[in-house]
Amino acid sequence: MKLSEDAVIKRMDFGRECDEYMKKMRGEANWLNRLERELIVKRYLTLEEPYDYDVYNEMGMSERQYYRIKARAFYNPSSTVLRPF
Repeated sequence: MKLSEDAVIKRMDFGRECDEYMKKMRGEANWLNRLERELIVKRYLTLEEPYDYDVYNEMGMSERQYYRIKARAFYNPSSTVLRPF
């Protein structure tokens, strides 16, 4: 029984670590402007995994505009979204 107990504990720890990481990511997204934040949240911080074209169609923007905003969100010097915690 010890092996199954260890597996349950590891799974619970992993879930807690994921929750903490997502909380940090949401906090980091607050540094972005409204469109950048909306894009990042819809694309990366939801339970479902939408494709890029789903997100830019839902946001009502062109593909070109979507990728420009996405690049700006990730490469903005004031953004720490991609920096390790």
